[in-house]
Amino acid sequence: MTLSALRKCAFVLPAAAFALALAGCKAGGGPDAPAKAQKAAWNPAAKVETAPAKAATLPPGVRRAPAVGDKSVWKQRGGKELAWKTVKLDGSIAEIHGSNGCKAVTDRSTYAPTLGWRNCSGSTASQKVEKQAGRLFPLAVGNTEYWSFSGRSDKGNSWSGTRSCKVAGTANVTVPAGNFDAYHVICRESSARYDYWFAPELGYTVISSKAPLPGKKSSRYHRELIRVEPGA
Repeated sequence: MTLSALRKCAFVLPAAAFALALAGCKAGGGPDAPAKAQKAAWNPAAKVETAPAKAATLPPGVRRAPAVGDKSVWKQRGGKELAWKTVKLDGSIAEIHGSNGCKAVTDRSTYAPTLGWRNCSGSTASQKVEKQAGRLFPLAVGNTEYWSFSGRSDKGNSWSGTRSCKVAGTANVTVPAGNFDAYHVICRESSARYDYWFAPELGYTVISSKAPLPGKKSSRYHRELIRVEPGA
């Protein structure tokens, strides 16, 4: 699985750290899903203490341009730190290495499905974006984006799924990196919800959370940004 090969897989490309990945099964909720299912998709995934945004209107949420050597450090539940470093770039497609040994290929321009990963919680696989609709970035309240994708693991297992994301609102949040007005982006796959708080001031996600959907089994995490170290 090479970076150039994965680059060809995506029409529109993923994410804030590897928080988007390991989606593995069939998912519901695309643009044609029933209204009731769509409404449920935007329930928050994790309880985060927020306050109303200090600014009446936030500037459009634009991601900072990635660079080789960029490093982000995150605080996880229990206080343990996790770092991600960009080691390769092809446009907005980045290969990032985690301090936990995980290596992933993601699109730094949006919150699309992760394109591939190696040695991540014992899993190695690649994914291909089959369809994309809508546009999240530049972030503005109400923006939506949808992807359908397929994947295959190194053990020969295959799957298909969808990811739906929406800019649900704005809030003021405090993380180890500081206090920020942020856009709240919620994404949904078959078994889990993902919540992201993106600070336009930094051009970076400052909170990333994942939680199972009601009645579903899935992993759970919560990460808050400690600092960003720009590449040389």
